[in-house]
Amino acid sequence: MVWAPLFYTLSGFVLAYGYADKLSGRVQIYRFYIRRLFRIAPLFYTMLVLWLMANWVVWDKTFSFQTLFLNVSFLFGLIPGQHESIVWAGWSIGIEMLFYLMFPVFAVLIPSLRAALIIFVVACILSTSIYNAYSVAGLGSYAYMNLGTHLPFFIAGITCFRLWQAMAFARSPALGWLLLGISMILAITVASSDRLDTALLQIGFDRGIWAIVFGLLLLSACYARNPVLESFPLRHLGKLSFSIYLLHPMIMVALIKLEFPAHIAALTGGGMAGFLCAALIAISLVWTLSTLSFRFVEKPGIEFGRNLLRA
Repeated sequence: MVWAPLFYTLSGFVLAYGYADKLSGRVQIYRFYIRRLFRIAPLFYTMLVLWLMANWVVWDKTFSFQTLFLNVSFLFGLIPGQHESIVWAGWSIGIEMLFYLMFPVFAVLIPSLRAALIIFVVACILSTSIYNAYSVAGLGSYAYMNLGTHLPFFIAGITCFRLWQAMAFARSPALGWLLLGISMILAITVASSDRLDTALLQIGFDRGIWAIVFGLLLLSACYARNPVLESFPLRHLGKLSFSIYLLHPMIMVALIKLEFPAHIAALTGGGMAGFLCAALIAISLVWTLSTLSFRFVEKPGIEFGRNLLRA
């Protein structure tokens, strides 16, 4: 689940960059919430309807009014047992929306780099305490899938913004590539050393170290332009990423229900050829449908939010 923490770190940075010093009154906060709601809600609600239909038609399953309310209101991330959402992979969206709700508070609490560093340390301690407490309480996946556990990643993103801001948003290719190298070395070291991973876990800094890795990665892109990250395929992938994330579980389930793997194996004889053929078809399908959902669901939703603010 490395992608969710990386996304949360990026989210903290982007929100701080766009709003940290601009939420000075009720109107600005209102505009912030409207923009965030219409960035997420249109596609999420579309997928919610599709998953409700799929559950009813395929598995003959319905949901209570409470579960529906929690999903529509994005409050499911607060309730153990409801936190994974009706929408598959929706658990991370629940955490993200709760962070959006609290972001104006963090913007006030973190006005400087010094404050950001203090709050980051506090977030790491809080994250470990929450994860351990929920694990002992037998809450299963909720011990991991909650805002408190992932708070260090969001705060790391805000901290990176404050650090770059303190350096007057400077550009330094040498520093950027150095930070990229450090982040890669640190990531490989932590991922490949069971002893180090255990030690970090014992002192409660396992998520903190990964927050630092992702933060360094973001800062490297701030200080030095990376031609790979700025290439059209990756920029387009970033634009479609939300649609890809929410659509791919349903597409995978549909392909399995239609016995797609068995058909491909019969046609290709299986093996690596079968795998590559299946992967190409699945990726093409996800990419195509995500492009359509971005164009006809996400973009109109974003524009509707903008028009609402103009009105």
